Amino acid sequence: DEFIGDAIFVIFGAPVLRENDAKRAVACAVEMQLAMEEVNRRCRERGYPEVQQGIGINSGQIVVGNIGSKKRMKYGVVGRNVNLTSRIESYTVGGQIFISENTLDECGRHLLRIDDEMEVMPKGVKKPITIYEVGGIRGEFDLFLPEKVEMDLPELPRPFPVLFTILEGKHAGNEARSGTVVRMLDTAAEISADVTPDKLTNLKISVSDMEGNEITTDLYAKVIGAVSGHPGTFKVQFTSIPLEVDGFLKTVAAQERTP
Repeated sequence: DEFIGDAIFVIFGAPVLRENDAKRAVACAVEMQLAMEEVNRRCRERGYPEVQQGIGINSGQIVVGNIGSKKRMKYGVVGRNVNLTSRIESYTVGGQIFISENTLDECGRHLLRIDDEMEVMPKGVKKPITIYEVGGIRGEFDLFLPEKVEMDLPELPRPFPVLFTILEGKHAGNEARSGTVVRMLDTAAEISADVTPDKLTNLKISVSDMEGNEITTDLYAKVIGAVSGHPGTFKVQFTSIPLEVDGFLKTVAAQERTP
């Protein structure tokens, strides 16, 4: 339908309604994620940074058509289900596909590979909803992402301190909390702190080097979950890495790999 900033808004079922719209939407999402390998190969060839995408899918009734006035009119959609789709996408990190319970019912659970499910409380809803992480779709489409493998992150020989602000959830506020990055690999890390934020919470992180010099205050991450058997330690996925801290993180990771 349109581009919204760095997002693509896609409609299935309008202007032509089909019985398998939800299935086609999920299959399209899986194909898009599979295509990212080739996209990033081309990025590397040209010296561009690699990119990732998260996808949210919802099914439901909407108002669709030419919306506006005689001076300005466009084909578009409005409604609470449009807003909910955006909220669902906001819980993703790169490489993930999250769908609503409505979409799950429309597709049929037996056709989907569900890798995870979680209860969330998006803005604008009165009670929690369940969202599902999709890893593939069976049947006529037969498309699957690689199976998820839980990896143990390597321990850092020199853990480094961070300050993080919790942007939503029961611990949300402007208070900067202290933590230490103890394990890290690529864009995943484990942080030890005196509070464990809720799963899928967004964090804003300040990073300093080993001498205490501030590198950035604008590193963003999403909480993936608590680390089993290690109270006060949680895993995050970095979602936005400024250039000024990218080199530092790569240097720290390289030191870990040096024998």
